[in-house]
Amino acid sequence: MKLLKALKCDLNKTIINAGFWISTLITCMLCFTANVYKDMSIEKTYSVFEAIFTLDKGVILSDYSFASIIIFQKALTGYITMFIPIIVAFPFMISFCAERNNGLMRFTITRTGKNKYYLSKFFSSIISGGLAVAIGVLIFGMMSFIIFPSLESYNLPTEDLSWILQDTSFMITIKMILSAFLVGAISTLPAFFLSSFCRNPYLITCLPFMFNYIWTTGLSKLYAKGLEEGNYDIYEKLEPFYPTSISNIVSWQEFGEVAKKTLVFNAGYVVVLLVGFILIMNRRIDKGV
Repeated sequence: MKLLKALKCDLNKTIINAGFWISTLITCMLCFTANVYKDMSIEKTYSVFEAIFTLDKGVILSDYSFASIIIFQKALTGYITMFIPIIVAFPFMISFCAERNNGLMRFTITRTGKNKYYLSKFFSSIISGGLAVAIGVLIFGMMSFIIFPSLESYNLPTEDLSWILQDTSFMITIKMILSAFLVGAISTLPAFFLSSFCRNPYLITCLPFMFNYIWTTGLSKLYAKGLEEGNYDIYEKLEPFYPTSISNIVSWQEFGEVAKKTLVFNAGYVVVLLVGFILIMNRRIDKGV
């Protein structure tokens, strides 16, 4: 019961602060950086922003790539994959750092107990991070449906429609929101772990970005090297270990080997960082700092 009360209190503090809604807004804006169209005649790729402000309306109406539901499905591509560790750090980091710096942590731990306090912070951080990204993606989806034409307006044959969309628009929306929540939740963990021994909000915000960049770059180099050596299955082997791989579980039709590896890797990642957070916090003589 104390854990639930502490979690409710932490979520209230996290979600009502400006950092949460700033994160949501930034998420929505970064979704517009996703690439949606490539002009083969000039070899230029257009993002959603560029498509809205530079492309002729006739081009948009002539290519079903600009259908709102298809653009919505690309929300978690573009620059958002790079900056998401910064985005999700804001909601949790602002309230937690303030709690540590003003000494409120000491009184909260006394009232709830150490382990309940740590678990409450863990769940509130991943829930707030997940919600910030999910709401941002949902807003992007709503704007896409307003700005871009529906897929039905392109008058495609029924067999083409069934090939382009494997699910109904409703199911696609649900899956996109769930994917966004999972990506946001997992991406919160580096900042959450850093907060166990770091009180500087700037470091807590920036270091996860560097970690994510190094992680992704390393996997990309392994992928490129594998292709050079003729290993065309290299992506399937590396896919479970990408920072945003957890988002793919909602779209898998079959629970295969890649799905198992993805779930095992992300579960291990969560456990290691949570245990690390608790161990470091418990080593402090004064639990209130």
